[in-house]
Amino acid sequence: MRLDISYYSQYRDVTDPEWQKRACGVVCLKMLLDARGIQTPPLDEMIQDGVTLGAYSENGWLHDGLIELGAKYGGNLYRKEFRKKDADPETAERLNHEGIDALLHELEAGRPVIISAIKNFEISNKFHMVLVVGAEIEEGIVKGFYYHDPGSYTDTKGAYQFVPMNIFSKTWRRMAILNKN
Repeated sequence: MRLDISYYSQYRDVTDPEWQKRACGVVCLKMLLDARGIQTPPLDEMIQDGVTLGAYSENGWLHDGLIELGAKYGGNLYRKEFRKKDADPETAERLNHEGIDALLHELEAGRPVIISAIKNFEISNKFHMVLVVGAEIEEGIVKGFYYHDPGSYTDTKGAYQFVPMNIFSKTWRRMAILNKN
């Protein structure tokens, strides 16, 4: 299952070079809102609106700030974490499964989801946001997720990328921004 979602690149579609490396959260938000039929301004304007709202910190885009920015344009979003500080391995695994189930539920309802992950699902010291736009399911087993990576220069390398479940489970940060409706 893959949702038909327009792809935007933080390098190609953001014109301010100072923001190109730091725009992943806003670019994901634009893709999500556009998918919901919500009109949004150009990305450079969205970035400035987000900065004005305090949605960007020295550590990157804040989930609560992106939700507030989305609301400015008519979005109805919320954030959810599927993690707990100092969780024992059993609790951490249960929360991971709950998160994956929530992603699948949203995708089945036709709603993409913004998640926090590590860059390319492999660079552990570089945090990033991507838009989950589909899932590969065979005989009831989730094989992995399709996502739009705003951190690519081309559609070919950014749209509908695939991450296998064994890698996804280990590398997503278990934080998501979802639609309320």
